[in-house]
Amino acid sequence: MRRLLVATVVLAAACSPGESAVTSTSLATTTSPAPTTTVPPTTSAPQVTTTTAAPTTTTLAPATSTTLLAGVWAGLPLVTTEFGALGWWDDGWVDAESVGALPVTGGEDYQVTVMGTSALTSGGPQTTVCEPLDLLGVTLADPELLGAFPGPYGVAISAPWVVQPHLFETVDDDGTYAGFAAELLSARGLDVASPVVKQIIRTDLEGDGVNEVLVVAEDVSPGFLMEPGDYSIAFLRKVVEGEVQTAVLGDTVVLDDTGTFSGAYTFGGAADLNGDGKMEIILDAGFFEGFSVSVFEYVDDDLGPLLVLQTGCGS
Repeated sequence: MRRLLVATVVLAAACSPGESAVTSTSLATTTSPAPTTTVPPTTSAPQVTTTTAAPTTTTLAPATSTTLLAGVWAGLPLVTTEFGALGWWDDGWVDAESVGALPVTGGEDYQVTVMGTSALTSGGPQTTVCEPLDLLGVTLADPELLGAFPGPYGVAISAPWVVQPHLFETVDDDGTYAGFAAELLSARGLDVASPVVKQIIRTDLEGDGVNEVLVVAEDVSPGFLMEPGDYSIAFLRKVVEGEVQTAVLGDTVVLDDTGTFSGAYTFGGAADLNGDGKMEIILDAGFFEGFSVSVFEYVDDDLGPLLVLQTGCGS
């Protein structure tokens, strides 16, 4: 359960409240065929930048923050959940499972971040979690701080910098974002007059004064199998040079009665996970007998948000 299917769609649309223009290079518009059915995450390894050497013990200093918290921190900023470690930053994103060892000895402090909040806890040495997958991880002293399934669910990071440096707030929908969700679902072959909007988050990922908006629209039948017409779609909206760019970070759209297992998305927050002063996006995915957490970095206006870390537990 180590892969999340990610589609990216770019479209032009009207600006909405909280979406302001910025002068920069636009994302390249791409066109791809609409899927008939998008399925929940599987157990394959995510496509991330990895290294093959064992982790070093050098300390990563944040690039833009001068405020450091007192504590005992990992040699490299380990990002983890209670059911598996995602990885860390070491001049690039490192996937924990690909290396086979974590940069911790036990007794390190962790900042837990979920939905714009942060708290402190501590963690033990490297261990295996999520039986029978036996993923690399640590045992946190207060795992309940991360949230509960099906989310929102956050991450813990052993790093001293401020992990929540910029705007993060939830807002209500006046029908505008339901309309945007309807366009995305229609492009995938599902016509829904008024999609159910589960989450709207206004945030400033880069700290540049230009807000991004994270949205989840969802209507999923109860039970372990989804029904035709069920959907869960998570997307980001950003205005670039006066045009709205929309990137879909995850989608489960069921058109036919093909026995698709239940799957749903929730944003778990946004936080600075590599010390560069910019925030990464935390996306949760719940599905039949499983749960995953993915991290997306908004690289720039050309590349947009890219999947950089992921872990999950389930069958």
